[in-house]
Formats: sequence, structure tokens, C-alpha cells
Amino acid sequence: MNARIVAGLLALLVSATLAVPASVDAATGVAKACTKNNTKLGLLTALDCLIVAEEHIGGYKRSLFKHWIDANKNGKDTRAEVLMAESLVSVRFSSTGKTVSTGKWLSLYDGETWTLASDVDVDHVVALAEAWRSGAWKWWSARRQAYANDLGVSWTLRAVTDNVNQSKGDDDPTSWLPPLESATCMYLTDWVAVKIRWKLTVDAEERQSIRDGWLDARCFALGTPPVVTVKIAP
Repeated sequence: MNARIVAGLLALLVSATLAVPASVDAATGVAKACTKNNTKLGLLTALDCLIVAEEHIGGYKRSLFKHWIDANKNGKDTRAEVLMAESLVSVRFSSTGKTVSTGKWLSLYDGETWTLASDVDVDHVVALAEAWRSGAWKWWSARRQAYANDLGVSWTLRAVTDNVNQSKGDDDPTSWLPPLESATCMYLTDWVAVKIRWKLTVDAEERQSIRDGWLDARCFALGTPPVVTVKIAP
């Protein structure tokens, strides 16, 4: 066989051996996006950022997550900071100047508006117990405290109607979605964003429920569907 032909065939063989399938390139691109701050991902793509694993059962105590601390020493704890940030009007404080007493809050979960802080809970979008089951069980105490008081982004903590928050408990989207159907898309986006931020896992049923909830609510058909913003916790 002509030497030039042989050389050409060998070159083709080497090229075919070293070629990386497009699917591998795509997967690598998603993996990089999952850890690059300020990357914006569609929810179904963002789901691929999360490791699927069985939940850790047992050992949870709420006291393991020290919360409502005054991290910046300004006399306002985490709850007060969220109420201040989310109020649609200037808040008023109690006589001590530390506790918010009135303001105006629109609850994402049910669309209700409240003016008394006592009617509002500050919800951990991914509940402390759910975080524990999804990876926080192996964290050190300072990281659990940081999670419980995360003011670094707007989607980890939300001011919502108290009894609606209580009905949610520590459920994941398999068992609970906001009673206001139009809030589903934003809630699922928040949920996935929190889990990416804190490198928490999802179980298989939870992952499927998020996907199904997104599709059932036709979030993809919105003029501007909410997106997951990657912001990895320090």
C-alpha cells in the first residue's frame, strides 16, 4: 500500500480515537457553569448541577443550626434584616430598636400582603432539616450557622405568611409547593439555586418532582422564565 495512503489512514485513526463526543463537551460545559458565580441557568439544566443521593436519616436537631444572629453587629438579627430588605415600605421597630414591628410584605407563597411583622415568618426556602438530610449533617457548626443566616443572596430566606410557612414544614417539592400556583416557578428556581449554592444533594424523587412541577406549571412557556443564578457560598 502506498506510504502516503497508510499515513493518511493512521492519522484518521488517531483523530477518531482522540475525538471527544459532543455530549461529553456539553456535560463538561454544564459542570463548569455549575461552579462559576453569576452564571444563569435554565432550571432543567441547573438540575444537572445537583448530585442525586439518598437522604441522610436521623440526628437532626434545630439547635444544631444557630440562627437569627446579628452577624454585622448592627443590633438587627437575621430575621430583622430580611424583614427590612423585603418590606415594600420603611419598617418600624419596637421600642428596643432591634425587632421589626410593622412594614409591608408580599408573601410569595400565597400572594397575601401583611403589615404586622408578627404575621410573617422568615422561611428557610430549603428548610434546616432538609439541608441536614441533604448534606449539612457532615458540616461543621460554623457552616451550619452560616447557612441558617445566609444573607448573601435573596433566595435563601423569604418573608412569607406564617401559617403557610408552617404548613410547608421541612417538606421538599415532592410533598409541598406554594398554594399560589403562579409562585411555583420562582419557588422551584429558588430551591435549586439554594442547593447549588450550598452543594446540597437531591434524592431521585425530589429531582423528578422539581422537573415535573416545572413542566406542569408550564414555567418554560412564560415570557421570561425565572433562571437559576449560580452563587456558591463562601
